Amino acid sequence: MKATSRNILLDIFKIIVALFVIALHCRFLLDLNPIIYQIFGNGIFKIAIPLFFCVNGFFLFNVFKRNHIKIWVKRVGVLYVIWMLIYSYLRVYLNDFNLLKMIAIFLFGFNHLWYLAALFLGGILLYPFRNASNNVLIISAICLYSIGIIIQYLGVLHELARFPLLDKLMSYPPLHRNFLFYAWPFLSIGYVIRRSNFHTKFKKATVIILINISFLALVIDCLVNFYYLSHEVILNMNLSFLLFGPVLLITAFSFQVRSKLNSKLLSSYSIAIYLVHPLIIFLIFNVVTLSQTALTVATIILSVIASYFLIWLNSKLKYIL
Repeated sequence: MKATSRNILLDIFKIIVALFVIALHCRFLLDLNPIIYQIFGNGIFKIAIPLFFCVNGFFLFNVFKRNHIKIWVKRVGVLYVIWMLIYSYLRVYLNDFNLLKMIAIFLFGFNHLWYLAALFLGGILLYPFRNASNNVLIISAICLYSIGIIIQYLGVLHELARFPLLDKLMSYPPLHRNFLFYAWPFLSIGYVIRRSNFHTKFKKATVIILINISFLALVIDCLVNFYYLSHEVILNMNLSFLLFGPVLLITAFSFQVRSKLNSKLLSSYSIAIYLVHPLIIFLIFNVVTLSQTALTVATIILSVIASYFLIWLNSKLKYIL
């Protein structure tokens, strides 16, 4: 049977942003120029998570419509537990064992796995509101994301330094980088885009304008942070993500990259690369010292190779990806 050509631009985007996450964690471009690194490291590379959440929200529409929420919850939940068990060794290896910290880590996710924890709870939270109006979902998304940003800046600026305990709490990333203030906003936006078929209502010229506006807003966002915050500050949330993430999702459906490549396979590679790359970085660190650029290249190559074997293993065992 002849394979059908289909648009794989969204899958290409997902692989690209998965590589962005590697570049982010390897601190790519840090040795080149601090301003360029700020724009990429605290901005462009971090667009991966807003896009991933938007994509998941987009496809949750069909999950809810077909009443497959239990299947989805099981899949994401099992995926999270498996990878948390895999990375729990690193947590114990790198740090003195502390039961309370381990419980907190399991609830919020080790390192990059916070994304799965937030996705799991965010998807469950969105389900009972699946019939809420678009206005309610979008307004709640903007409000909750804004609250998350406020918490983030209160923490990085130490505005509550007079109250040490509260200041420490505000500086704790999971307080703003979680299912409520990060996952829900973009899941809701992606869900609304799919439910209203918003992604089919734009001319290509309009989408190009939106991309340029989004990118400019992101650059301005990053430059303001660069000049007004310490260069050591790590930000998880930028206000411009609220525009850029959804625009990238719409872009993926507004332009065509036709191919007979297996879309599911490409999607599996993006997930596998995202999940396995910290393990690759850890292994490289224990073997050789590399510059940020070399580390990024090595991690990408080894992560792609490891992903090939993970996809094969997943075909036998399931739930690994």
